[in-house]
Amino acid sequence: MSSITTLDTLMQRVVEEDARNYDLLADTRRMSVSYDGMSEDILLNVDTADATESFTMNDHALGQISTDLGIPKRYFDRMKTDAPGLFKSNVHHWLYEEPNRRMIRAKKTGNDTFTGRAWLSDRYRRLDNIEIAKRLLPEFDRLGTEVKFHNAAITDSKFYLRATFPAMEKAIKVGDPVQWGVQIKNSEVGAGMFDISNFVMRLICTNGMVVSKVMSARHVGKRLGDNLSDEAIVADDKAFWLAARDELRAAIDVTRFNEAMEVLTGTTEGTVITAPIGATERLAKAYSLSETEQEAVLTQLATAGDFSRWGALNAFTAAAKTVDSFDRQVEMEEMGWDIATLTENAWSKLAVA
Repeated sequence: MSSITTLDTLMQRVVEEDARNYDLLADTRRMSVSYDGMSEDILLNVDTADATESFTMNDHALGQISTDLGIPKRYFDRMKTDAPGLFKSNVHHWLYEEPNRRMIRAKKTGNDTFTGRAWLSDRYRRLDNIEIAKRLLPEFDRLGTEVKFHNAAITDSKFYLRATFPAMEKAIKVGDPVQWGVQIKNSEVGAGMFDISNFVMRLICTNGMVVSKVMSARHVGKRLGDNLSDEAIVADDKAFWLAARDELRAAIDVTRFNEAMEVLTGTTEGTVITAPIGATERLAKAYSLSETEQEAVLTQLATAGDFSRWGALNAFTAAAKTVDSFDRQVEMEEMGWDIATLTENAWSKLAVA
């Protein structure tokens, strides 16, 4: 797993990715599936006015098709592998018998080849990463405080950008300061909502933690079709991005910062872990950690030697940096804030057997 460490690199990557993006909106009755003769990948074929366009569908897009057609994923995958004829028959039946307009989001992978990366409805609002770069990044220079780029990532399904505000800093305990910041998260393929959240970075180890959301929006807009003008789509998008700009400005709210710092300071007090192995097992079960993740949390907890709730949540955020997926890293960082905001009673049940 690697993150993007400079803003210039991020911008270059976003522009390059956007240049390869391609969307097609079509009636499902004009679609069919087939198998690539060489790779055995699933191809989605769409008859257009000019030609037949084919897309090699990735696992994420196939999962969306399975859900949309009401075919259980386990059975969908089994047919795809073991009964190709039955697979095509089932898919074609529901494409034709329950017609809809669907958007295929794809990436150009060669001169005439495309990978289908998402299967979405005709009401899907395209809040693309290039729009974040064009509409929100310039706002960092207008926030009225210093903004320091922390890191970013573009995974197969999501986009992340983190920045901190050096002027907004506080020690949670002596010698342990944190900085306030912001995270912008997005998915171009229907794998999550667009959201702006506050972000806390622990300075002694640069562990990050995602805290309360400032804005969260589903990718749902006006139904795309022949009766919706380009002007209407542009106006709708403009209103959305203006709201996102205002919410980004709210990320530096001092009251929000002070409230979060009070919560974190409170985690240094109260019930402490008395049996690290048992507590880690309970935490792992509560937060659905893998065995490897559980071991990483225990290692971080024991190495730091801080058995307070503050120590536990930092064990999670430190362990998050050891996983292979940036998506999973962020999930574990969100767990850190969840631990911070548990009631004392709930925390005690996890910390002490």
